[in-house]
Amino acid sequence: MNWKRVALRVLFFALLGLLIEVFFTGVGRIFKGDWDMEGNASPWMMPVYGLLGLFVAPVSDALKRHRISLIPRALLYMMLIFVVEYLFGALFELVGLEIWNYSRRPLNLHGYITLTYAPFWFFLGLWLEYLHRRIDTCAVALSRGLDPETLLAIEQSITKQEGGRQSKA
Repeated sequence: MNWKRVALRVLFFALLGLLIEVFFTGVGRIFKGDWDMEGNASPWMMPVYGLLGLFVAPVSDALKRHRISLIPRALLYMMLIFVVEYLFGALFELVGLEIWNYSRRPLNLHGYITLTYAPFWFFLGLWLEYLHRRIDTCAVALSRGLDPETLLAIEQSITKQEGGRQSKA
């Protein structure tokens, strides 16, 4: 994988993470009676989300290669998200940042994670598994300066390869 492709994957995941966070926090405000749905995010989270651009593909591909079914994969993704969230919550606190604090939520661990988010992380992991191929397709096309028709051909080629691998699995 060339460095431009890697950099674009990291950038796409970083920006996607911020977008998801703004949307998620905005929708969450409805439950507090705030219909303005003003969401928020911290740019400090960009490196965390960007790391997904490096790790989602190999983890997903390895799980599929070992024929791990959908539900166990989703559970593993959920647990990995909790681990990353806990580690970065502790790291941020260590350097004096409080990006999030779940201390007031039930089922929290040191305020860094809360099990009440488990269903969201379960489905987010599956969605990222699906999405990483599409993001990689865009990163390949942009890193090579390809036009949209070529991008579509790359996407179809990746889909055929995935179908071939899955039918053998």
